[in-house]
Amino acid sequence: MKHAVHNGWRIKFNRNIHMYCHRLTATKHNHELEVPCEDTPAGYIGIWPYDLDLPESTYDDLLVASRLRAPTIGSDYRLYTREMTLKLGNKVNIPGRPTMCGR
Repeated sequence: MKHAVHNGWRIKFNRNIHMYCHRLTATKHNHELEVPCEDTPAGYIGIWPYDLDLPESTYDDLLVASRLRAPTIGSDYRLYTREMTLKLGNKVNIPGRPTMCGR
């Protein structure tokens, strides 16, 4: 089990808890979240925080932490987010499309 603290969030990533599914948890103050993530047929880990029921400011804060943490999971990944103008890089995102890819 690996974990990291970024932007006040404690983020843990447990690989392959059930077949191709992973466990990604994010905790900050009174928020404890399970962020959906799993291996994809294309060979990368898909991370889907866009469907979490959070206020926009909390969601934006979680994205900052997720962007910092994702490169440390040791695999190619894609971070899928809500439609919005991103604070990092000023990119416009389309729902269901990755805003950040990498390894």
